[in-house]
Amino acid sequence: MFRCLTLVATCIGLQLVDPTAFDISDSLPLGLHQATTIRLIKWGLAAWTTVEANAVLNSWAENRWSWKNDKSDWNWPGEVAVVTGGSAGIGACVVKKLVSHGTKVAVLDIGPLSSHFTDAERPLIRYYRCDVTSRDDIHRAAEAVRSDMGPPSILINNAGIGNAYTILDIPTEALRTLFEINLISHWSTIHEFLPDMIAKKKGHIMSVASLASFVALAGAVDYSATKAALLALHEGLTQELKHRYKCPQIKTTIVHPGWTKSAITAHEAIKVGLKQAGVSLLEPEDVADAMIKQIIAAKSGQIVLGPAILPKIRAFPMWLQEIVRDSQANVVSGNGSTATK
Repeated sequence: MFRCLTLVATCIGLQLVDPTAFDISDSLPLGLHQATTIRLIKWGLAAWTTVEANAVLNSWAENRWSWKNDKSDWNWPGEVAVVTGGSAGIGACVVKKLVSHGTKVAVLDIGPLSSHFTDAERPLIRYYRCDVTSRDDIHRAAEAVRSDMGPPSILINNAGIGNAYTILDIPTEALRTLFEINLISHWSTIHEFLPDMIAKKKGHIMSVASLASFVALAGAVDYSATKAALLALHEGLTQELKHRYKCPQIKTTIVHPGWTKSAITAHEAIKVGLKQAGVSLLEPEDVADAMIKQIIAAKSGQIVLGPAILPKIRAFPMWLQEIVRDSQANVVSGNGSTATK
């Protein structure tokens, strides 16, 4: 028994002493020491088991209470993906990684494809100029995608902008544009592409949200509101696929990146605050890599790219939540928008 405990203790950096090495006069302190060590080991093993069991149960729940993985249903060179905002930034990195698996990609964006793409990649990419604030534009682009490439099995709602205004200062048009791009466009693309997925009982819908889904930012309340709403959309869509459309085979994923190098963080009104706060920016390639790994694994769920504690903030005591929000109060300052016309 003592040898077994010694082995476990060594693995976690503790050291036990063989009780036979001491005479009877030393037995009391040694016994207390040994009992404490054993108690720590038991608590450590219990905590580790709890964390592991929680991770397994989370994965089971996220994948519709199914232990089966239907990766075999996916043939990546035979799949068609739609990526909104795929001309540059995170979206372009996502497109490149999809193409590396042989997947054909339709890019819906208001701006043309950047020089980020090579001549070898472009044959698998089709660009459709699309203003995602327009339901008619999205419908026309979707019709063209279906005609040119076939019904998509992957939808990645990546397009997004950021504003830097206080609630009282934001122009109505800037507020409306942000909600149309960051939130309402997701409804429009889902309306277009989900019916074919349901018919085939196969698909993956991925939304790009933010850590702002969990912590509202002063100076970017509109942005935070859309990202929190995307989380509700993700959860509600998952429920409807299971209980209304009887199609749990369709995967749903929401991605919550931290501050990432993009048009949003390059904006002067945001860049200055990030620098003063000492924020370290994620690379768009790293965000895209996490997104594509999730798709290739054919798994549903939430991806948090940043402090793992952030999604749990809403369970904190109110005073602690407010301390966290206060710490971010001056990151977004000034006035401006990253919307492109």
